[in-house]
Amino acid sequence: MTTSDFLSSIAAIDPAQLAVLDDAVGEWISYGALRARAAAWAAQLSGARALVFLYASNDVETVAALLGGMQAGHAIALFDPALPPASRDALEKAYAPEWIVEGGQAHRRPHPAIAGDLHPALAILLSTSGSTGSPKLVRLTQAAIAANAAGIAQVLDVRDDDVAAGYLPLHYSYGLSVLTSHLVRGARIRLTSAGLTDRSFWPAMRAAGVSHMPGVPFHHQVMMKLGFARLDLTKLRTLTQAGGAMDAELRQRCHDHMRAIGGHFYILYGQTEAAPRMTTLQPADFLAAPTSVGTPLPDCRLEIVEADTQGAGEVVFHGPNVMMGYAECRADLARGDELGGTLRTGDVGYLDDAGRLHLTGRVKRFGKVYGLRVNLDDVEMVANGVCDSAVTQEGEALVVSYAHDGDDEAVRQTMIGRLTDRFTVTLTAYRFRRLATVPRTPRGKVDYKALETAT
Repeated sequence: MTTSDFLSSIAAIDPAQLAVLDDAVGEWISYGALRARAAAWAAQLSGARALVFLYASNDVETVAALLGGMQAGHAIALFDPALPPASRDALEKAYAPEWIVEGGQAHRRPHPAIAGDLHPALAILLSTSGSTGSPKLVRLTQAAIAANAAGIAQVLDVRDDDVAAGYLPLHYSYGLSVLTSHLVRGARIRLTSAGLTDRSFWPAMRAAGVSHMPGVPFHHQVMMKLGFARLDLTKLRTLTQAGGAMDAELRQRCHDHMRAIGGHFYILYGQTEAAPRMTTLQPADFLAAPTSVGTPLPDCRLEIVEADTQGAGEVVFHGPNVMMGYAECRADLARGDELGGTLRTGDVGYLDDAGRLHLTGRVKRFGKVYGLRVNLDDVEMVANGVCDSAVTQEGEALVVSYAHDGDDEAVRQTMIGRLTDRFTVTLTAYRFRRLATVPRTPRGKVDYKALETAT
């Protein structure tokens, strides 16, 4: 499926079928109305192929602008609208976009001084850093976006009567993939800028009849704390988890809940560099391999390189959804495919006898404490089984930063017990630090930079 096919698949959907709803519009927009809005955006953005900066809010107009920009043949870079002015200025200086789209308005920039050619296959640019405003972007082809949408829709069995909770940011690859994988199946997306703890969120999801709830581990922690039964999502049939390792107990509870209500819990693995999805653990495989992230998407494969004696090594992914490469300035956007469909993920893992991937950490998230090699992600996952936590290394110390509203001594003792049961690291190597909150990015991941100064 190419981008043309991606747009054609949306064009082929019954125009009366409902498509998107956001916080402001108040009523569902049909596929026919969405296509009309996209066509209006394509006309507004007409002209020579250009770079469009889309400051992407979770609303109908952003979706229409995205589809319209693709229809007009432009390359579109999606960014967090909450980026501070200095970060915006730096990005716009580095990339010289011809168009800036935000809040339903398009502004054409006059004759960018450093504008250059755009590679004909370039479709989407996504940030690797979320809210930091780093100029390092992932260059994704037309085919990568389309293959990702089709693959996810297939493995998750997305149906035309599904309703996805569209609360993950659209400038985040996970959020974008929820949107595209549902659009290609003629399903609905309930867009919102509200978070899981906002009072308006759950009534809105219930009213929309949400059947697909995505989330990163932190979101599932919140849902578990609120109580799945109390959320009263009577139409829920699909729960997905991506965005990092999740505590084994929480995984099991998610699986058990979905099985009890006749639904399915999928564990996903991906990176923005793969548009983003790479593997899926099917619910039927959960009991046999609860620690796995599953098998590759259709037409993709995995390879383990530089394996140790236990078979664990760096995970290499091969597939049509792999990025062309990175970009850090406008000139980089003229470059072609530099990876040939092969991505060295920087993750460490192994394949079991059934070809399922098990992740054991990040190449860069290993440290040494008193001579022992320590997987910081493993320690963090165990700590998260007690409360919201983040683990870093400072010298010979493993710093466990955590946030909890209960008895501090009880929390520490529980955490110490679990850590010493699991790891051989001496207790004196741990340093515990209680915070008001563990800082997280808009994507729900630990913000390790902000963690350095958090109190």
